Amino acid sequence: MLGQFGVGFYSAYLVADKVEVITKSNDDEQYIWESSAGGSFTIKLDTEGPRLGRGTKIVLHMKEDQLSYLEESKIKEVVKKHS
Repeated sequence: MLGQFGVGFYSAYLVADKVEVITKSNDDEQYIWESSAGGSFTIKLDTEGPRLGRGTKIVLHMKEDQLSYLEESKIKEVVKKHS
């Protein structure tokens, strides 16, 4: 299962220059995991962003030439093709 998640997650770099994962559990602080691929990442305490309460938010910083993937019709096309 983990390998499948990794392949799917890292495919985000096909359309994004940078990925941020903001996460918070009930009993812990809120953290930001950030990477621009290339095998390196940072994890830091999120003291400035809006509070999640709990859960995870994924932010893709889209590549300039991949903005069509933000359109609803393109998303539906990709989901239909690959599901």
